[in-house]
Amino acid sequence: MDKILRCEKIRKVFIVKDFLGVNKRTTVALNDISINIEKGLNTGIVGESGSGKTTLARTMLLLIKPDAGSVYYREKEITHLSDNNLRDFRSKVRIIFQNPYKSLNPRLTIERTIKEALPSCDSHKQKVEDILAQVGIPKTYRTKYPHQLSGGERQRIAIARALAGIPECVIADEPTGNLDATTEVHILRLLEKLKEKFNLTYVFISHNLKIVSDICNKIAVMYKGRIVEEGDACDVSKNPLHPYTKALWNPDIAQPIDEKQTKYSEGCAFIDSCTSRKERCFCENPEIIEKEKNHSVACFLYE
Repeated sequence: MDKILRCEKIRKVFIVKDFLGVNKRTTVALNDISINIEKGLNTGIVGESGSGKTTLARTMLLLIKPDAGSVYYREKEITHLSDNNLRDFRSKVRIIFQNPYKSLNPRLTIERTIKEALPSCDSHKQKVEDILAQVGIPKTYRTKYPHQLSGGERQRIAIARALAGIPECVIADEPTGNLDATTEVHILRLLEKLKEKFNLTYVFISHNLKIVSDICNKIAVMYKGRIVEEGDACDVSKNPLHPYTKALWNPDIAQPIDEKQTKYSEGCAFIDSCTSRKERCFCENPEIIEKEKNHSVACFLYE
């Protein structure tokens, strides 16, 4: 399969200070993450708040540099390239940020917003109007500012900006997270239509396993900085293996999920909420293994 992006053993640690800037604690946002993004296949990265999914999305684009591990674009390592040398890569792999209220510059018109994302040779009015038409925004909106648009319209502009220059891969970080249910459906349908028209490959970042299972070919489930389950979307949704994935589908089968750092730092991160934990789970962290064809899990229940 043709790999667009590949992350290999990515690790990212943040140092957090208190409000006085004195006491420090470390948070492991990404812990030995490996994942492949294959051309033509939508990949969903699912997890609750604090799972590390947004950090992974930004690390894929090298908006955040990993502390360890490597990022590959078309099998060429790009981890340590400068921002100037990453320009071509970032024109081919774009991101739709979670909050269009924050990601759009309030001082720029819609036309200027789109133009800034276009190659300089394409930054003319007709090109902007063509892109706006693709996302269902009238050309008269060119002169408007973000504050004059609804939430759904702002998200369409964010999508239009990501499409500028026709990338091959788009990372969508919770693209419907701040929208009402009706607008959410419209945006998802728009993304599906654009995928078909431009042969796009999507990486969907979401907390909603149901939405991701409907629109993705592959799913990776994250919990506290680790991928705990990965496989074909149909398998992960119909036959979830990891206790955390099962809890995402049916919260009634598990204790409430605690997103705080587990006190058993050497053991499995899910141990505080797992109803199937074993003694070794307190002191060992399971490696992810392939349990079935194209379906892997990090859990001692399947060894």
